[in-house]
Amino acid sequence: MNLVQIHQTLASEPLILTPQSHASLVRIFAEHRNKDQAAREGVDMCGAKVELPQAELDHDGIMHIPVNGPIGRGLGAFEKGAGAIDVQDILDDLEEAESNPDCRAIIFHFDSPGGMYSGTPELADEIMECSKPTAAYIPGMACSGGYWLASACNFVCATKSADIANVGVYCYLLDQSEQFKAEGLKPLLITSGEYKGMGAPGIPLDAVQIQHLQDRVNEMADQFYSHVMERRPMVSMDDLKGQCFKAQSALAKGFIDMIVPDLDAVVALF
Repeated sequence: MNLVQIHQTLASEPLILTPQSHASLVRIFAEHRNKDQAAREGVDMCGAKVELPQAELDHDGIMHIPVNGPIGRGLGAFEKGAGAIDVQDILDDLEEAESNPDCRAIIFHFDSPGGMYSGTPELADEIMECSKPTAAYIPGMACSGGYWLASACNFVCATKSADIANVGVYCYLLDQSEQFKAEGLKPLLITSGEYKGMGAPGIPLDAVQIQHLQDRVNEMADQFYSHVMERRPMVSMDDLKGQCFKAQSALAKGFIDMIVPDLDAVVALF
């Protein structure tokens, strides 16, 4: 995915991502777009090499797979260098763990606010179909799309200060029509259909187009809700409205199985 596609996704696609992280990503990629230097694999905005976290098999036969940062599909070198993670990288680690005879269990380390819808349900399905025991360890954050993946594991564990859930989908659009009008600009849009070209700069959405986006959001959200309710049957629909919970509340509401002091407590499960 190139920068143009990233901007389009952040500007118009439904997201399973916390609003705070969305705002931060918009800023980071906008700043990068204005730089002359081309991004390279494993580099940050200044061109310095970035050491990306890697999956590791420990001496106890447990594969530790990091799920850190915003989640996306088809990400490029700069996006990964900026801290995002591609669903394909997680899937590759998962397949390596499955095929490795020395691996007997998998722990996913979560610190993610979520991200793109595309690729997330499919990766969750792969985690659920894994033949080896899986656990989600959340020392930081497993929100929105991050929780979609975490809840696919056999066990979900979090430290006291972790942030969990934020289940839901949203779509953010910026109506620039008043700004264009103030600048004396009157954009014209000629399309082949009512929905083609919607969201074009300076063109406000009409009620039918807004309903179309709402229907898309609802369709994705229904899949998210169904997944969570299937994996975590104690969870109430009242708690699937975008709330983010600390570990104690998440435990009481059924989002996690236990609160742990550290990683060693999760390893002990196996």
